[in-house]
Amino acid sequence: MANYLKTNVGAIFSNLDDYMLSTGKLEIDAMEANRELERKGLLEDDPTHPGKPLESLLCWLRDLNRLPQSVRLMYGTWKIRNSKTIAKVRMIFQF
Repeated sequence: MANYLKTNVGAIFSNLDDYMLSTGKLEIDAMEANRELERKGLLEDDPTHPGKPLESLLCWLRDLNRLPQSVRLMYGTWKIRNSKTIAKVRMIFQF
């Protein structure tokens, strides 16, 4: 299972970005994301605990310090932003 998740993490976040672009959303939660990933056949959802497989994946990535910048844990809920909308800003150091 871990090897499957390691190889498909890029595909998972790419499909979530495409889903958010097609629906016009900037941010979704883990339950909605896991429902979409199950529909695409990338990550099977747990019917008794919706969103739990994706939450486990995100916790695993956080523990490995590999969590994408577009994902955050806020008040016990995972929020996933569209990574294509995150602005890349040049930092200017003033001395």
